[in-house]
Amino acid sequence: MDLEGYAKRGILRNEKALEEKLADRILEIKKISRKHAQEIASAVIVEAKAVIKPGGELLTPTISGVTMGDFGVGSRGMGDFYTHEKIAEVIGRTSAVVDSSHLDDSGVVRAGGQYLVVTIDGMHSRLSDFPFLAGFHVARAALRDIYVMGARPVAMLSDIHVADDGDVAKIFDHIAG
Repeated sequence: MDLEGYAKRGILRNEKALEEKLADRILEIKKISRKHAQEIASAVIVEAKAVIKPGGELLTPTISGVTMGDFGVGSRGMGDFYTHEKIAEVIGRTSAVVDSSHLDDSGVVRAGGQYLVVTIDGMHSRLSDFPFLAGFHVARAALRDIYVMGARPVAMLSDIHVADDGDVAKIFDHIAG
């Protein structure tokens, strides 16, 4: 759990001395003064309160009451195609050769007289403690999507987020995967 999650949970439970508890958690990781930790804790609590009770319609999320697993989204479950169809309706037709209306894992655009196939994939949270495997699976999924379109990969990007207390080797393991 991150600091904001810890703070939100504490706010919702009306925990006493939340700022002190949060400062203690910060001091477990950061080598900073107690005063600085309390300043950070205070700022995190302000942010957490803003997220719990956002102002305005734009920042208020729609809640369906249905989880991704219950709906069958992901890994081509029963709700996966339906969800992709709805995403395509929101985006609408574009000038791309293959856009979201095709319900494909890759898109195709014309660029400089050639077709450019693009795709993106992400890491499942269950693999976050295994960066080498996560990197492998993300690369494999993205490459599969490119090859299925009959294209040749020319570049890959990687995105991994590691917490302040996370070991920097996770970045290199992810890339190696």
